[in-house]
Amino acid sequence: MATAEEAEPTTKADEIMHRLEELIVGGSFAPGTVLRQDELARRFDVSRTPIREALRQLAALGLVSFTPNRGVRVLALDRNDWAETYRARAALEGAATEIAVQRMAPEAMTEILRAHDEFTLQSMRLRDPGLDEDQRAEASYAWVAANEWFHGAIIQSAEMPVFDRLIKGLRRVFSGEANWSPGSAADRLYEADLRHHDAIVAAIAAGNPVAARQLMETHILESWDLLAGVLDEVEIA
Repeated sequence: MATAEEAEPTTKADEIMHRLEELIVGGSFAPGTVLRQDELARRFDVSRTPIREALRQLAALGLVSFTPNRGVRVLALDRNDWAETYRARAALEGAATEIAVQRMAPEAMTEILRAHDEFTLQSMRLRDPGLDEDQRAEASYAWVAANEWFHGAIIQSAEMPVFDRLIKGLRRVFSGEANWSPGSAADRLYEADLRHHDAIVAAIAAGNPVAARQLMETHILESWDLLAGVLDEVEIA
């Protein structure tokens, strides 16, 4: 059995992996960037052990590659892979949401509502035109965390660990903080996501599993359509 000391690096590795995932998908680490373990260890103030584990997890997600004598490099994101991932997520999360409504416990509903409130707060903050670059980056990461909390709370309430693992393996994040402007594709993405979340919460609270499933599926598929528009704007810029 692992001791607390042995388990800690794994937890720290998970935290670092998610942070690096945000930086890669958000564009802070461009494709081809070499991720050096010593530099990352200093950046996160940890030993190289959790860094190595975090990089292995990123490689399993297809975000980095290990090349002999060249280190770990950030891979370019393939749009076809993104589209396929969102379609798979829509099917799995839709099914998990339907089952979650049927099994919903009061404490699980409370958690979903708390997550939704946080997502609403961070969505409004992120779209504030008065934020400077650093504030927008901070708000973007907080928005990602709130979004993950919302989806995770629903999936966990379904009490289906296999689904939970599969969905976590499919999930990707996108911040888009450098691309936000009023009326842009990124702004429309944030606005639509908030509207979708409102509808999903209403269906869950009403105890309507079929509607909740359909809304979750639509939410994820439409989020991909909007995200594709964000990526188009990045390429044009």
